[in-house]
Amino acid sequence: MIDPLAKPARRASYFHRVLVIAMAGALLGLVSTPFGVAQPSSVPASSVAGPKHLLGFDPAAPLPAQNTAPTFTFPSADDVLRLPAPPDRRQSPAEFRAFQRYLDSLDKPQAYTAGSPAHFYARWKAYQAEGGKSSFEKYRARYVNITNNRHAGWAFEPFLRGRESLFSGSHWQFGQPVPGSGADEKPDMYADTEVDAFELKFTNNLRVGQLNGFVTIAQAKGKVFQYLFAKPPSKKALDLIDKVNRALPENSGLAPGRPLNRVVVVARYYPATSVPIPVPEDAHAPPRPEWGPPPSGGATASPAGAPAGVGVPSATAPLVMPGQYGMPGGLGAAVTNSPGSPAEAVENDELDRRISDEYAAEPGRAAAPDAAVADDLGGVDFATLELRYVSDTYHNGSSAQYAFQADTLPTADQQSFGGRRAAQLASDSFFVWLALPPSAFTVNLNPDEPDRIIDSEFGRTDAGRVLLEADLSMKKLVARFIHPDTPGGQNYWTALRGDTKCVTMRQWIVPDTATVRDAGNELYILDAPLEVKMESDVIATEGVGGIGGCPGQDEATTRHNESVYRTMVLPQVQDAINHSPEYADLRRVYASRVAAEWFRDRSETKETAYSDLIDSGDIGPWRSREPWTPREVFDRYVESYKNGEFNITHTTTSGDILYTTTFVYGGVDFTRIDRHGIGTDEFAREHPSMAPSAGNARYGPVGGDSEVWLGGLTTSQPPTAAFSRPTSATANPWFYPVTLLPVAVWLAAGALLVWRRRARNSLRKPNL
Repeated sequence: MIDPLAKPARRASYFHRVLVIAMAGALLGLVSTPFGVAQPSSVPASSVAGPKHLLGFDPAAPLPAQNTAPTFTFPSADDVLRLPAPPDRRQSPAEFRAFQRYLDSLDKPQAYTAGSPAHFYARWKAYQAEGGKSSFEKYRARYVNITNNRHAGWAFEPFLRGRESLFSGSHWQFGQPVPGSGADEKPDMYADTEVDAFELKFTNNLRVGQLNGFVTIAQAKGKVFQYLFAKPPSKKALDLIDKVNRALPENSGLAPGRPLNRVVVVARYYPATSVPIPVPEDAHAPPRPEWGPPPSGGATASPAGAPAGVGVPSATAPLVMPGQYGMPGGLGAAVTNSPGSPAEAVENDELDRRISDEYAAEPGRAAAPDAAVADDLGGVDFATLELRYVSDTYHNGSSAQYAFQADTLPTADQQSFGGRRAAQLASDSFFVWLALPPSAFTVNLNPDEPDRIIDSEFGRTDAGRVLLEADLSMKKLVARFIHPDTPGGQNYWTALRGDTKCVTMRQWIVPDTATVRDAGNELYILDAPLEVKMESDVIATEGVGGIGGCPGQDEATTRHNESVYRTMVLPQVQDAINHSPEYADLRRVYASRVAAEWFRDRSETKETAYSDLIDSGDIGPWRSREPWTPREVFDRYVESYKNGEFNITHTTTSGDILYTTTFVYGGVDFTRIDRHGIGTDEFAREHPSMAPSAGNARYGPVGGDSEVWLGGLTTSQPPTAAFSRPTSATANPWFYPVTLLPVAVWLAAGALLVWRRRARNSLRKPNL
């Protein structure tokens, strides 16, 4: 007789086995894959002909959603930025003599660790002895920049090799020449038995000579070279790679856009965040005497031109408050490497060459990696630099990611100037918009109101200066548009009525509605236009041609003349405010105002990286970098108002001489910001490249034909803490016993249950 309970028992036993296997598989899956980290692909290529394994990502495609770039550390020279300048011989003779004794006690630079204070001072000593003319601050900034680039470039290779199991085999050679290839280049990773060879780039560019050498090796050995860029590769680099591939005999005659028959070089994007670890002072270095104050701006400030805020608290790095930590990314390269003038560009190039040569001349120093060369910014028009992206993020503490957008210059080889100034103005204004109440953000140039020019605190900032200067400039701009010697001016005066042809009005600049994409924790500023408003009014102060206003002119004529101005002149003024180079600073600080207002709104409901600053009134770190006073601007306006930009006289029918005048006064009012948001679909359709460009700008410059994105990150924790991952649970020796104990108990209980069920069944079986 067949037991009717036997089959369910077997089914239960089978179910238990399957469930245990599934649970074990799920558990192993959880502990073997980092949670929330999208790994770079290592799959055969399908879009190009040649590579067997592709590492990283396609640089032309957006990164996977929720991708978190891995981090690696490098020895940083940032602490050198905190070293005091040499004492002044005349003002502090005793300290100067102590400093000279310290320099005399230093050994040669190669005796010290590169990036340490002793190494820097030894290099400064040698530079001066050789007749160097650059200032201490300038030399220090270039030294730190080149040293950090060298160290980060060296650290990137072992980091990537340790991360990718592909390079664990003993058949790989690293940084060695390839015999029989006909080229002297030394690929970072090469193996005779592998199809792929690899070259790592911590910068976004490459060297043409090296590229041509790799093409020679690839053709001689049947290889495909992969350039792995830690930063988004520049358009110039991608164009060079495409050019050498299309020049291959196998691709001869192919029409543009057609798939290539053979590829010997490909570009891949392997995003990684470099975390600086300060180089400590050498133990055998002589003791350094104390002298002088810290660099201008406080104990943690960095000098102009330095890559401020990289791994050290600083108020001078873009969007970094005192006590925060900045990782400037692509923007850091712009701030550090963009000269303010052609003369400064020549000086920077000479210093970079000299410092690199000094490193090469030190015995025992390895050759500089390509990372020692600055990122290729592709000819950036820094006059157009504006803050266009911010995010409220979390990296073991409150953080903020940001990205600036700028237009490119007509040719990529044009020298870029003014990046440091533009970034500082945008950043300083951002903090001013947060620290002061919005009611302070208005300026007023009215000859009748000399005591209501600007808020007292706002008048100590560059943001206030920009608004007030824009107000004065607008008055002069009107004079240019209506000058009778121009065709437009002639038409304007012909259209006016009345003997005096007088027009008097208030004209002021206000924010127009900004178009944004608010994606929860991210804000994309798509458009931030300005509007010029006007209204007729009477001014009591005496100006050109007599008393203010238009006395004796009837109301109908005044309304007609106002209409003429509104239709013929006002559109030109508004167009200039939104597009003319002379108002670039005004547009720059307004974009920062939009971003700051977003953080104001978010801080009402949650803690953000800037919550403590809002309405604090503390503008100390962001006071004006340029000397100015509101009264001086007002006096220039009054002088212009009284004397006029030009005078017009004409004879009336009665033979009297009359002056014809247009009176313009007004202000700039940024107290109110209106935003219009667009949806996900419209944003993806109308701005498909904006999200990946802004996101990738954290790692390096992201450029196209007409624009470039430069970004960075601000954290409340030091970089080592901000980007540290929680200790893996599997690293705890108790992990497996504690995790598997419930499973073991469950299995034992299940086995007991099955055994008891079978025992009962055997007892219930009838005797046959």
